[in-house]
Amino acid sequence: MAHRFAQYPDNSSILAQKAEGRRQRVALSFAEKLVLLDALKERVEPIVQSREIRRQQQSRLILNQT
Repeated sequence: MAHRFAQYPDNSSILAQKAEGRRQRVALSFAEKLVLLDALKERVEPIVQSREIRRQQQSRLILNQT
């Protein structure tokens, strides 16, 4: 019985980019990290709002069905 091994794509470049990003973030001061965090929150806010609206709509549908 021959063993088959899955052949996965080479992801070494992705892992190298992640490692470089970690090194860059480690070098930042705490204040710089807070600035990055605030920028991330601003970029994510529309997604959070959309999700909340969708949850409210779904809960209304469930309440109307019962």
